[in-house]
Amino acid sequence: MRRVTLGLLVLGLVLAGCSSEAPSPPPTPSPRPGPKVASRRAPGQSSAVPKSTAVDLGPATYDPRDRRDPFFPLVEPPREETALDVGGYTLSGIVWQRNQYFALLETPDGLGHILKVNDRLGPNARVKAITKNAVLIEMKGGNAARKGEPRIIRLELQQERTRGGK
Repeated sequence: MRRVTLGLLVLGLVLAGCSSEAPSPPPTPSPRPGPKVASRRAPGQSSAVPKSTAVDLGPATYDPRDRRDPFFPLVEPPREETALDVGGYTLSGIVWQRNQYFALLETPDGLGHILKVNDRLGPNARVKAITKNAVLIEMKGGNAARKGEPRIIRLELQQERTRGGK
């Protein structure tokens, strides 16, 4: 009798598990809402979505609490510039390109610089003009006797001499 009851129970479970219906698909997760895209509508059409009111959050504040300011530079730039001594500079050459001249200037320590008009040479000097044969450098505030008048220094290109003596 026990075997019959156990057999009927197993048969009932097997028949209950076998049905003619297809199994239901697993539930799909609901899609997450993405960013809202404003749709273009013709003038005169009403919007289906009502406009939301702006939320006033008040003024923005920042409390550093022993942290450094992220907008403050880590390294301070040098503030003092040394005065320019043009006496040791030599004009090595002048190059022209279409409507503009460039001067090739050599410093006393052997470094070369390419200059154009309005380039700065220290805190009080700038290139005023470049011609075929010379560079004019304007220096301001160098002489108290001239009462602030700029001083013009002319560096001329040295012409090479030929070996024949001419």
